Amino acid sequence: MSSLNSFSLEESIAEAGSNIPNPIIQGDALDFRKKFNDSPFMFSHNLAEHPLFELPRLAQLASTLIGKEESLVMCKAGDFPINQKWSDRPHKLEQVAEVIENIETSNSWLLLQSTQLDPEYKALMEQVIAEAETLTEIPLRKEITWLEAFIFIASPHTTTPYHMDSEQNFIFQIHGEKEDNLFDRRDRSVLTESEIERFYIGDRECLSYQAENQSKANVYHLTPGMGIYHPVNDPHWVKNGSTYTVSMTVIFYMRSYDLRARVYQVNHFLRRLGLNPTPPGKSAWIDGIKIHGIGLFSKRNPSTKDEAIRSGINRVFSIKNWILAPLKAYKKMIRRSK
Repeated sequence: MSSLNSFSLEESIAEAGSNIPNPIIQGDALDFRKKFNDSPFMFSHNLAEHPLFELPRLAQLASTLIGKEESLVMCKAGDFPINQKWSDRPHKLEQVAEVIENIETSNSWLLLQSTQLDPEYKALMEQVIAEAETLTEIPLRKEITWLEAFIFIASPHTTTPYHMDSEQNFIFQIHGEKEDNLFDRRDRSVLTESEIERFYIGDRECLSYQAENQSKANVYHLTPGMGIYHPVNDPHWVKNGSTYTVSMTVIFYMRSYDLRARVYQVNHFLRRLGLNPTPPGKSAWIDGIKIHGIGLFSKRNPSTKDEAIRSGINRVFSIKNWILAPLKAYKKMIRRSK
């Protein structure tokens, strides 16, 4: 996990001692400049079949991450439909190393989080951001508030259910093929303001896949050596091909989106009161009031990705529960006395 203001790419590569391609990204600079922060776009890269993504090395990485914190590795069964809720996907009981070794047949879906805790993967992640900064002509390293690198490993024909993310993603397909079904976050027939508000207060299962909306998806076919950029909040689901897949995702928060999240969090409470709150971006001064309000409770130095956008609203919930606790206890006592 990483809160980022600056880093030395040269130091990371020297520490890793790895043969990192230079460049990693081979993309259209015009796409990066025009579509970044707005729309999905594909690009080429030089990480296909790189040794850092061979199964034995990934098993070693998984073991390292589990040794640091078990929650950094998610290993679940893979045969679930698009609309499956994340909490309903049972964890696999086998050893993670065994699951990875037998990924072709284990019918599994694995997520390795915070892979930058290993110096070799940290160097990859940081070079990606440095190259993206050049391509977008945006000082990303000054604007990024949270940076991590994930690796997904999945058996053939498995599905990543319909969901959305609070971060931006650069996804690099390393091995195997998959179809990435992306929907436009601005289409309110696909994604409502209420769903976004619920998502930002912590309801990660607020979305429901609607088959009738599938025709609105843009489907991107990812093969080794291809990558795709995901904007914040674009709903998506993924279907893997006929062989196992490995992909790396560099995820990051930017300050402007952290602040926008606060607007949605306030709007959630206003909607609960029966109001029709103004969406972000419609009024700068209304947004400013909401941002300042949640900011009073937000941590200045978050230690987790969730805290980066939800520490303020979580503190509001804690205060609310503390205030209401005596009233709830009194009501409970009255019910018992009857």
